[in-house]
Amino acid sequence: MWHRSIMVAWIEVLTTIVDGPKAPVQGIISRSGPIDTGRLLMSGIDEVMPLYVGGVDDLQVWRDEPRVRVESMTGKPLVIFDGEDVWRFAHHEDLPVRAPARSVSYAGPGRELLVTQPASRWIGNDFTTPDKPIEEIEYLGRACWAVELRPPKHKPHAMQLVVDKRTGTILQQRNDGFGTAVSFIEFTAGIPIDPAMFEWTGPLRQPGFTPRHDDYRSSFIPSQGEQKDQHQGWFAEHVSDRPLEVPLLVDLSVQRLRYRDDDGAFEANIGGGAVGGRLARRPRSSTTWHLQWQTTAIRAWSTEHHDWAIALHTGLIDDHALGVLQQQLHPDQAPVGEPDIA
Repeated sequence: MWHRSIMVAWIEVLTTIVDGPKAPVQGIISRSGPIDTGRLLMSGIDEVMPLYVGGVDDLQVWRDEPRVRVESMTGKPLVIFDGEDVWRFAHHEDLPVRAPARSVSYAGPGRELLVTQPASRWIGNDFTTPDKPIEEIEYLGRACWAVELRPPKHKPHAMQLVVDKRTGTILQQRNDGFGTAVSFIEFTAGIPIDPAMFEWTGPLRQPGFTPRHDDYRSSFIPSQGEQKDQHQGWFAEHVSDRPLEVPLLVDLSVQRLRYRDDDGAFEANIGGGAVGGRLARRPRSSTTWHLQWQTTAIRAWSTEHHDWAIALHTGLIDDHALGVLQQQLHPDQAPVGEPDIA
């Protein structure tokens, strides 16, 4: 990642944010640090109940103004919005409830990056003025602005934004003082999205009943992030100041095929929950493989007939783990090189 200070006016960045995103965008949103709520959708009327999801889970998102689709990393729809109506799925329900958009508001994980704030949001002194010169940086391989916003007097820490210069999408919102962040960890823009992604044509679940609380709440437990530094400091002093790293056995089963081809090529979402990622294969080729995964942690290799690639959203695959995986994927074919990845 590179960065440099520039003499750009805040109004230029602000106008881009308010007008953005200017193109269809899609990606994966991840949160880190203490999270105070697991709410994804909060009802404003009658029987359309609130929806709760685990606030620390990564989310797959698609957005083509004003339409939005949010899914879990296993491919389960959570919210679908076509610009007029919202379909929202409860934790243990396969069918959604439908409601007019005016009756609900998106209020949970990823909201900071998925809901464009009106111009009125930037009036006043509540994180509305840069605290230092705006910087040009590279984030997820894209040219961005990095902005630090001054807090109001009643709040202790500044807010940090990373804004994609081309689309106006906020790719990351952080509060370094509190150790919190919500970020795109994969992001693409300008690729047309099938309008059917923003509609639900299947059966609906009827609202109007009082559900059990467990039906609408996942196993999310708010963390005590404000004590994190104290606890880590005590542990480093009294137990060990070394990083605790151990190999783990994780399930990387295919959760969803993003595409497949008659020649054997495919791309899939694998794993889920705490550990998930992408796995892809194509016929072996000398041409550059444009995966567009927006990550540098890709492990790629070739066998006699295929090129392979894998990347995890969190953590790295070391050589030993990669060897175990290769034995499972193609036990009779040894790796013979690496494809050119872009």
